Parts: sequence; C-alpha cells; structure tokens
Amino acid sequence: MEIEKNVNKKDTLVENNFFGWFYPKGYTPYKFKFYDILLALGTFIVVFIGYIMTLTPSVGAGDNGELTTTLYNMGAGHPPGYPLYGIVGKLFTFLPFGDIAYRVNLFVAFFGALTTFFLFLFILKILGLNRDNGKLSLFIHFPALVASFSFGFSFSHWGQSVGGEVYPMNVFLVSLMLFVMYLWVEEMIYFRTQKEVHFADRKTLLLFFVMGLSITNHQLPFWYIVAFGVVFLPIVVIMVVFDKGKDFEVQLEERLWVFIIFLILSLITIMLFWDFGFKMRMILPKDTWKVLTAIFLVPSFLTTYTITIKLMKLSKNWVDKFFEILTYGAWLFIFAVSIYLYLLVRGKALAPLEDPKPLSWGDTQRLDILFNHMLRKQYGVGGGKELINKLGQFMVVLKYYYEQYHVTQIILGIIGMIYLYFKDKLWLFFSLLAMAFLNLALVLFINFELDVRTIFFQEVFFIQNFLFVALYIALGSQVLLDIINYFTKKPLFTKKI
Repeated sequence: MEIEKNVNKKDTLVENNFFGWFYPKGYTPYKFKFYDILLALGTFIVVFIGYIMTLTPSVGAGDNGELTTTLYNMGAGHPPGYPLYGIVGKLFTFLPFGDIAYRVNLFVAFFGALTTFFLFLFILKILGLNRDNGKLSLFIHFPALVASFSFGFSFSHWGQSVGGEVYPMNVFLVSLMLFVMYLWVEEMIYFRTQKEVHFADRKTLLLFFVMGLSITNHQLPFWYIVAFGVVFLPIVVIMVVFDKGKDFEVQLEERLWVFIIFLILSLITIMLFWDFGFKMRMILPKDTWKVLTAIFLVPSFLTTYTITIKLMKLSKNWVDKFFEILTYGAWLFIFAVSIYLYLLVRGKALAPLEDPKPLSWGDTQRLDILFNHMLRKQYGVGGGKELINKLGQFMVVLKYYYEQYHVTQIILGIIGMIYLYFKDKLWLFFSLLAMAFLNLALVLFINFELDVRTIFFQEVFFIQNFLFVALYIALGSQVLLDIINYFTKKPLFTKKI
C-alpha cells in the first residue's frame, strides 16, 4: 500500500523540524496480534481473581452502604450522582449468589480489574512504537505486564476495587479513554501524508462518545479532556495540515469566517460554563438557561452550518468535512452525558411514593437541582487559603504517588518518564499536563484540610493519575531490559508466534 510505504517520509523541512522533533525515529505503530488480546484478558482474569479473593463480603465502610442502597433502589447517589455506576451496577444485583452488597462489590471489582485490560493494550502501543517485529517480545510484553499488575495491585486502586466504591469504574473509563485517544492520535499521525486531510472519522466519533461517557460516573476525567484539547488537538492537527498544498490554503481561506464564528461561540460557552460551574454557589431555576445555552450553543451552530452546506451543494472543501465530523461528535458527546437524565427520571418516579421513600440523595426532579447535583455544588470549597496550606497540600499529593508503588518501581518510573521524552514527546507532554491539571484542580477547588482523616479520604481522587505512573514504570522496565541485553551481548528470549 503506497500510504504505508510513504507514511514516515519526511518530504519537507517543516516536516523535519516539527514532526521530526516529536518523533525523530519516524512513526511505525505497533499492530495488535491475537496473543496481545489473550495477554490482556489474562491480566484482567488474574487481577479479578485477586480482587474476588480479597472482596468485602457484604456492606463495608465509607460510602459503601449508601451507594449500595441507592444503586439497588435506582436512586441518586451523593453528588455528582453516579448515574452510570447506578445503571450498570443494578444489573449485577440480579446475580443469583451472595447478598446485594456482595453483588455490588463484585460489580466494582469487575470494572476495577477490567481497567488493566485497556491499560495493558494502551501501554503495549507505546512500548511497541517503532519496535514491532511481529513477534512476542520480552522487551514489549513483559514491561506491559509488569506495569498492568503493578497498577492492578497498587494500594489505592486495589483497596477501592474490593469495597463497592465508585472510583474503580471511573478509572476504568479513563483507561478506556486513554486507549481510544491513542488509537485516534495513531491514525491521524499515520495517515498525515495523504493528499487529502484524513480525519480518522470513526475513531474521532468513538473518542467523542467515550469522552462524554467518562464524565457520567465522575467529573475527574474532565481534566484529561481539557489536556487533550491543549496538547493533542493542536499538535496533531498541525502535523496533519502541514504541506497540504495551495488548494488546502485556498479552501481554508474560503471558510475562515466559519472558524471565527466557531471560536467566538466556543468562548461564550466557556464563559458561561465558568460562570455557573465555578462562580455561582448554587444554580437557581432562573439560571437554567445558561447551562442549556452552554450545552447546545456550539452543537446547534455546527448542525445548522452542516445542513446548510449540504443543501447548497457547494464545491468540495475539507473545512466542511471537518465541521461535519465535529457536529456528529458533539451530539455523540451530549448523548453520552445525557445519562445524567436518569437521575431526573428516577427523582420524579420516587417523589410520589409514601414515606419512608427508597433512598435517593437529593430531590433531582428539576433541571436546576439536577445541575447542582452534577456539579457537586453541595460541597462548596473548603480548606484554608494560606500559602502554607497550599504547599502542604501539594506535598500530600506527592506522597499519594509514592504510596502506590515500591521504591524500586518509583525509580523505574522516573527513568521511564525520561525515556518517554526521547521515545514519544507528545504522550509525555500530555501525561504530565493531564496529571498537573487534575492535581491543580483538586488542590484549588476542593482545597482539602491537612488533618489525617481528610488526607486519607482525598487520595481516591488521584487514582486515575496513577495510570500514568504505571506507564512510566513500563517504560523504565523496557530501558532496564535494553541495558541488560546490551551488556550481556546476547539477545534475550524472543518467541515467534
């Protein structure tokens, strides 16, 4: 295939300077083989068995009792409500063994273990970049297994996965999102030298849907979506659009006004979101229009533009295709997030029942109440505002990372992080920025106190960041194996499948 032959060809000085800085050795993706899926399944099974062996037998401590009860009653959990957790978890309550609490705990353990399935495949892609020889490789597969098991049996994730909590599902959704992000980036970069712009249509739409789905259990993945928009979106688009010829520039100039309107509407959306999401203490009924406008303003414009262009049957322009895909993606994102309407429907269903009503947190019968619930307005902002308090919080956050893994794994992780700079700068920048965004957001907006009890309960919010630490551990392990292989002067075992 001609594209495959020329996909890493550096045709211009711009390509050399920009793309080459991120990927100096070119870009040859790792292709999955059947045994990769088997290894991923094996990782999931081993971790799941470990969780079952250590599973809480019934109702546990913390929020376990409340979450189990609201899930069983099909009500709303404490803010933000966890609708996806409630819907999927309800299915597990029909299992024919154990009490209700045990079944819910099993549901949580299942998704906690399933995280390692996508984590393994995600790490495999990065480890195998420019190193795929079509064989089962100790240098690629062993580090991926080490990292996946390290995360699966890390302190916080393991503890949460056996106690009926919401965070394992959140981390599962993040691992799925990272995996789909990688597939999107890979396809966009791989086909960047095509004459026409390649938008990776199916991967783009899948990514929009998964992004929307990721915040229906908790809002923590939102900061990874922001990091995607800051790192991947601009850099990958620049890689793709460079050196597309005069026709590309002419078509862009013809539709430049569309981009200007799109950016203005996006800015209005961000301002509205900032207003009701962060500045307002509570969203009142009269403020509901702001939330709805922020949700539908940009998708409505995109839809109107796409339909108009199709009806007018104008000459072919890549900008029109770009906005068409963006239109479908925006509505898929909203469709996924609309799972929160489950809380509204159940709120109306439970309201007429006589007391004592089935447990459901809050009266989510109105949109304004639902939005307050989704945005966790009930909690407000706590903690102190002194600089010393902020420094103490960041020191606590660093301690969270250290507590998850053994010191040898931390050392490997540091080595792996340095190695990633030379292997794949794009994913290094994204991972560091995504972690920084989440750390900063939690410190600034939650602003937790520095007492022992609060410090203990805050750790769960950071679990999704520990996925990147596992990635760094895998890369560090790969470096270690390369060094051993180099000094022994003997190829390590490689089995051909």
